[in-house]
Amino acid sequence: MKKALSIGGIAITMLALTGCIHVSDDGHSDLDEIAINTETALRVCGGEGRVKEVTEDGYICHAN
Repeated sequence: MKKALSIGGIAITMLALTGCIHVSDDGHSDLDEIAINTETALRVCGGEGRVKEVTEDGYICHAN
């Protein structure tokens, strides 16, 4: 159940960001980088409520 919620949260985040897609010359979009960073942030920060911000350059966890 938790995994389904995490995947759902990622999907919702991705849908919210679809207006900000930029595709570079090599075929990667900012959305691809954000998806990778979102997965990493959820794992490293400790869950959805612990992630402050995710961008194509990285992520920020909420402070304790």
